[in-house]
Amino acid sequence: MGKKVTKTKNIETDKLTEYETRVHPGLKTFFGYSLYKTGIILRSLMEDGHLYKLELAAPDCGILYVLNTGAIVNQLTLGQELGIDKATIVKIIDKLEKLKLVKRDVDPTDRRSKLVSLTAKGAAILEKIRTIRSELEAEVFKQFSKEDEAHLRRLVPELLEALMNIKK
Repeated sequence: MGKKVTKTKNIETDKLTEYETRVHPGLKTFFGYSLYKTGIILRSLMEDGHLYKLELAAPDCGILYVLNTGAIVNQLTLGQELGIDKATIVKIIDKLEKLKLVKRDVDPTDRRSKLVSLTAKGAAILEKIRTIRSELEAEVFKQFSKEDEAHLRRLVPELLEALMNIKK
């Protein structure tokens, strides 16, 4: 059986295996399966091909993107906004702080809370990540017409929004 995919990965050992990126031809017609595997494979291409060289994983990039908006937020709120549990967000921020990509400061209104912000080095790394993402997307979309690419770029976020609005 293949290795379980977790929210965060150890840079040295937790790369996705061939088993996890394998796609069964008979299941490709199932919409949910195809979306799931698309996400797994895209993440693998980003991480294994590029991000691991920067000592980063996909969740790290999400944090950097959010912080790049100029937001200075406490780590608890950041984790909640990204759907990352408390223990995991602390580990990720610890790693990003060690890499000098983010900094933590005591919240002046609540000394128990830590505010997280992007450093200049974090902003520079984020530019590299944007380039990597753009190049990967260009590689993926070269197989599609410009019209199909535009449709996918419009429909996938709309699909995500629709799924988030479905009551459980």
